[in-house]
Amino acid sequence: MKMYEAILTILQEKGNATIPFICEEMNDHAPDLARRRNPIFEPSYIKTLISRNTELFVLNDETVSIRPDKEPLLLNVVLHGYPGPELRVRIDFKRNTFTYFEWHLDSRAPGPLKKGKYGSVEEFKKQLYTFKLWNWQDDYHTEGIIVDGTSWSVTLKTKGKTYESKGLEAFPKEWVEFCKAISKLVGIEFSC
Repeated sequence: MKMYEAILTILQEKGNATIPFICEEMNDHAPDLARRRNPIFEPSYIKTLISRNTELFVLNDETVSIRPDKEPLLLNVVLHGYPGPELRVRIDFKRNTFTYFEWHLDSRAPGPLKKGKYGSVEEFKKQLYTFKLWNWQDDYHTEGIIVDGTSWSVTLKTKGKTYESKGLEAFPKEWVEFCKAISKLVGIEFSC
């Protein structure tokens, strides 16, 4: 786990926190702390990490918070290939729930969904920060005429802003890993 991911986890679980509190939490959860007498993470080190990552964190005096425009509330993803299926996922981070919807227009539909092992919305949320949806372009497309390609759209609503991105047979570089993370969450392969 990267250091900023550990800080994000603390802030998601505990809310806004001071640098000394974050230090204490990280030292309490360090795997080899039992063998050491001195703290592993010092406040100055944590403050430096947070100060360097202004894209995710806000530092006000000694209190750290996640930037409102980066803290996800709701994610909607739609994926449609010709002749189908159309896949939709709605993830509500406030309620810690997701909804998966699959629509088929042809007779090759696989039948009812089977119960399976689903992933965790909290784990997906941790991964979501690595995809940096807020940096995705508004529109991805390829040159030429596409008559049967894959179209998609992603809408991420945060506490401070809504990010929208879409495409037709062209994707952001994080797309494959993003779809793998959704697949793990919903328990079904998320791709056309």
